[in-house]
Amino acid sequence: MKPKKKSGEVYIDVTEEQYQAMKAEGIDEEALLKPGRHKFVRGLFKKMHPDYEPKKAKVRISIHLDADVLAWFRARAEEPNAAPYQTQINNELRVLMERETADKTSARGVKGAKSAVDYAALLDDPQFIAAIAERVRQHPQSRKRKQKVA
Repeated sequence: MKPKKKSGEVYIDVTEEQYQAMKAEGIDEEALLKPGRHKFVRGLFKKMHPDYEPKKAKVRISIHLDADVLAWFRARAEEPNAAPYQTQINNELRVLMERETADKTSARGVKGAKSAVDYAALLDDPQFIAAIAERVRQHPQSRKRKQKVA
């Protein structure tokens, strides 16, 4: 079952013997390629699955972590109703990624970008509104406008 490549295309030849051997290993027949030649085209997956969301896809990797970091996540995972340690690590990395992405898009002034600041909560905070009002009163531009109006 050695793949043969041709510019953007991959061909896999499966023999009857290979098919039977994989079937004997207990691999589900629906997951097996039938004997014969199979053509795979690069980029075809995206065309056939336009609703594919990479956020939901899991990828197996090998990563080196500090032993104490891994021990800490594993200990958290042993607590009642806790998520598995790998899920916790993934969640923490996602928080970091989304925060950094939001910071970069906010800094660029991207319209409609997610922001780490909850503006609605700030507008409902009387201390925040009072602090802004005080800053406006202290701002030199505010004094010039008052003088022109008077």
